[in-house]
Amino acid sequence: MTDLNLSGKSIPPGLAHQWRVALPGLISGTFAAVIAGIAMLAGLWFIIKFIDNMSWCWLNYALVSWLLAALFTALSSWLAHQAESRFAAALRRTVAQHLIRLPSNILAKQNEQTLKQLLTDDVASLHHMLAHLPGEIAVFTVIPLLSIGILIYFIGISAIWVLLPGLIASVYYLIIIPRMTRRDGTARMQVMLDIINKADEYVRGIPVYRIYGQHSSALTAYTEATEKFTRNMVHWVAKAATPAAIATAMLQAVATFAIGYWVSYTQDTTTLAATLLFSLAIVTPALRLGHGIDYIRAGRAAAGRLTKFLHQPLLPAGTINHLPEPAVLSMHDAVFSQEEHPVLRKLSFTFPAGAITAITGPSGAGKTTLLNALAGYIPLTSGTVQLGKTDLSALHDDTRHRLILFIPQGYDVLDNTIRANLALTAPDASDEVMQQALARANLNLDLSTPARTLSGGEKQRICIARAFLTQAEIILMDEPTSALDDQNAREIFQALQELAHTAYKTIIIVTHQPALADKADAKLVLEALRSEA
Repeated sequence: MTDLNLSGKSIPPGLAHQWRVALPGLISGTFAAVIAGIAMLAGLWFIIKFIDNMSWCWLNYALVSWLLAALFTALSSWLAHQAESRFAAALRRTVAQHLIRLPSNILAKQNEQTLKQLLTDDVASLHHMLAHLPGEIAVFTVIPLLSIGILIYFIGISAIWVLLPGLIASVYYLIIIPRMTRRDGTARMQVMLDIINKADEYVRGIPVYRIYGQHSSALTAYTEATEKFTRNMVHWVAKAATPAAIATAMLQAVATFAIGYWVSYTQDTTTLAATLLFSLAIVTPALRLGHGIDYIRAGRAAAGRLTKFLHQPLLPAGTINHLPEPAVLSMHDAVFSQEEHPVLRKLSFTFPAGAITAITGPSGAGKTTLLNALAGYIPLTSGTVQLGKTDLSALHDDTRHRLILFIPQGYDVLDNTIRANLALTAPDASDEVMQQALARANLNLDLSTPARTLSGGEKQRICIARAFLTQAEIILMDEPTSALDDQNAREIFQALQELAHTAYKTIIIVTHQPALADKADAKLVLEALRSEA
């Protein structure tokens, strides 16, 4: 069995480990990007020298410099993307490892869409931030600083005026946009959600509206939502349009050239050319500032969500691979509380081997919670679950899964054939053995039948068939006959009881059916926290 720890080691929560994986590549990529930026500026410098004395060698130097800039830019991009791919791979492994080790009660709270976002959108956001980081460092620091130094060398301190367009644009992207986002972002998103929800409600509710004759009121609600959306969006665009227009105008080459010409028109041709060419090297970063800030903002938000997810408590990782004594399952003073509400209180019970035990009680008594605790999927608040004299939490994952089979409530099957579903429990079982297991679960279907085409009761019996294939000594089943008629439920319960007696297995079943519970070899009633044997 594959090690559920994936790496076999415990990785600390947070993203520090993944950053360390990517750091060498990012440093190398940044160094290459800086060299590329210097080479690009060197090419401009050689063009200035060519204007000064019209020697063709300067053009050759410029071409070589730009060729080097292109090569080092490509190298920087390759190094950064290599580092990012290692980071993303390590991050996805860590998230997968964390998901495997999340207690079932915490995992149940995770929204499926949120988990998909963690593994796709959030990792992609970090990809954009990391993969472009070396180039952005060069563009936003090295190139502007060197350009300013060259401009001051040619025209003195008056070169500061050339920075004006870039500074105005930077104020817009760094100050105005974030303030507007903080002030109006939530309301704007709510307006977007409202119009989406109203459209969705109107389309999905058409059959209901037809039944009750409420077409006009539904259309009125949708129309009002549309008008509100239009008013709010126009209001927001009106506030953002003027600063955006000013910033965009300042980023045009004509604005920079006008200022550059104003501060250097009295100088010689070489100085004028240097001012015009190197002034663009300052405004270019401002052109990319919006995207760069978006990458950083999205990356920081994604890192925050991932870090929060990775700081959730995990199941303990045991190291014991072999039990020195028979695997008799028991619990001692088991207490479990969910959000400070007690679910199980001081529960002690020894589940007899070679027998079937029924757990009964009213809804909300903690039957499924108890089964998850016995499977090792949730940690108890206090008390212990033991196999023999060994705490369940001390067992290695492989050992625990080898000894315990947990069949949860529901009809979850793989979108594959019946054979593939049963092979998860018994990968080496022959078709004949699988058919026998299906027969004992009162199911007569071809193994190549797609599981998704089956009814709920048939899917449930596929899950039950796993109990007849497993080598596990302990089988935990949550409401295994809830979708079956009384006759099938009785026959399957009898088959499971025979399995417990003949194969000396410990079978524990949660059931709401009193007739089945009365046929069990032992019974645990959670309502009164007492046991009957």
